[in-house]
Parts: sequence; structure tokens; C-alpha cells
Amino acid sequence: STSAYQWEGAVDEDGRTPSVWDTFSHSNNNGNGDIACDGYHKYKEDVKLMTELGLESFRFSISWTRLIPSGRGPINPKGLRFYKNLIKELRNHGIEPHVTLYHYDLPQTLEDEYGGWVDRRVIKDFTAFADV
Repeated sequence: STSAYQWEGAVDEDGRTPSVWDTFSHSNNNGNGDIACDGYHKYKEDVKLMTELGLESFRFSISWTRLIPSGRGPINPKGLRFYKNLIKELRNHGIEPHVTLYHYDLPQTLEDEYGGWVDRRVIKDFTAFADV
């Protein structure tokens, strides 16, 4: 299993905006996940390796900020296309996708506005994200 932050990389490509993990990892000289495993660019190679290993399923998370960069509002077509292509690639290789909707990568814009999950207004935004 993977999380978007740990696997995708490409943190500032195709409309993705920072999540709380991006902000945290760039503070106090910590390492960061800007490139991560580069799954955003190498997902076809990764799926081929999964096939060679005989994997039957793959669990991954969807980056909220890649799909809805501002945390609410318009859907990023490039982000949506990435996840559709990933799922199609997995299924074409007989690998069942298992999607995690949230893996601790709250959009930084919503963290700044609400103070995180302690504010119930974030529920409406998460529901809109999940509905995509």
C-alpha cells in the first residue's frame, strides 16, 4: 500500500498544491517527499513490476490537493486524468485497485482557514472531494 504523498512526488506539477505534509516536511530541515517514489511519472513501470511480482491488488491514496487544488471548488482535470489512467493501467494488468480517500494530507489551504479537522466545516469539503 502507498499514500499519495509517499509515492507520487510531482508536488508542484499539473495543478497540485501543498498539503499539510508538504509544509511539515519543509520545516526544520526535515527530508521531504517532493519526488518521493515518483509514481506520478513512473506508474506504468510500477504496475509492470507489480505484475511481475504477482500482486493481485494495490492500495493507494488519492491526493486531495492533486484532485481539488484549493481544497474545494473546481476539479483539476489533470489530476483526475492521472487517477483514471492509474486505475485503468492496474485493471489492464489484472490488479484490483483499492483506493484510500484520505491519508493525512489535508490541503494546506484548509488547514490555514479552519485549523484542520477540529472545525466541522471541513466535513463539507471532504464530502465534496469524496464525491468526485
